[in-house]
Parts: sequence; structure tokens; C-alpha cells
Amino acid sequence: MATVLRLLGIGWYVALCIVGGVIGGRWLDRWLGLDPVLTLLGLAVGITVAGIGMYQMLNAVLSNAPDSEDQRNK
Repeated sequence: MATVLRLLGIGWYVALCIVGGVIGGRWLDRWLGLDPVLTLLGLAVGITVAGIGMYQMLNAVLSNAPDSEDQRNK
């Protein structure tokens, strides 16, 4: 069950990074009048941060997951 919750957390992290990048870019676009340059840049930054974070979190989840053979032998 803990693994499932960690995977759900990774999904939320990815969604928040992407949405946060778009919202931040949109806000800066309105403030500076550069539509849609900063929105697209925010999207790219959000996707990049989400990808790096997801990779690190999945490595942590997979390194802590017990192997299927170890469970059968117990």
C-alpha cells in the first residue's frame, strides 16, 4: 500500500510542476505583455522539472521495492 501512495504522490508532483509552470508563465506574460512566450517557457520548465523529479522519485521507489523472488522465498 505504501508503494501505491508513493506512486500517487509522484503523479501529483508531475501535475503540479507542469500546472505551476504554465500558471507562472501566464502570470509573467500578463505582467510583461509577452504573450505566449513565457507561458511556453513555463511549460517547458515545468515539464523538465517534473521529468527530473519523477526520475529521482521512481528510482527511490524501485530501489525500496522488494524483489518478487525475495517475497516467494519467504
